[in-house]
Amino acid sequence: MIMRDDLPAECASVEIRELNPDGTLKRVIPPPRTTQQRNAEEEAQKRRTDCVQQNEAQKQGDETLLRRYPMEDDLIVARDRALANENARIEQQNQRLKELKLARARLDGQKASYQGRPMPDALKSDFAANDSATVAAEHQIEATNSGAERLAEKFDVDLKRYRALVKGTAKLPCQLDN
Repeated sequence: MIMRDDLPAECASVEIRELNPDGTLKRVIPPPRTTQQRNAEEEAQKRRTDCVQQNEAQKQGDETLLRRYPMEDDLIVARDRALANENARIEQQNQRLKELKLARARLDGQKASYQGRPMPDALKSDFAANDSATVAAEHQIEATNSGAERLAEKFDVDLKRYRALVKGTAKLPCQLDN
């Protein structure tokens, strides 16, 4: 037994038992934590904090989903409406492409009358404008199609989550280890 106010070097990494004057145990002072132990504790705390944040975000999303769609049919109607809007945009761009093809056919007819002679600059710029408008319309169709696919996937995920919430089988993204 050592009785002193300062800690000897050989006790730096061991548990210290502080005793009362009558010899009974007053408290146990754990050894100082190593750098690895501190890092491990900080990492575990960060994981717990991230898990709590993910779970809170999921709970808020679930509450919003249930408030926005009181019934499953409401969610399905909203999905159909959103996809119908995307399909209407695609149809508008397809109509635009048809118009551009007709304009291109007219331009080709005008070009034929200049065979063997240079085309006027105005006709050349009309061809360039038609080409760029066609590319833009095709790009818009592709973008709208991919947007519609993402929208459909999001609604499918929401529908699956909604059904799990209603059944009571929904799980949080991560579980806290106690």
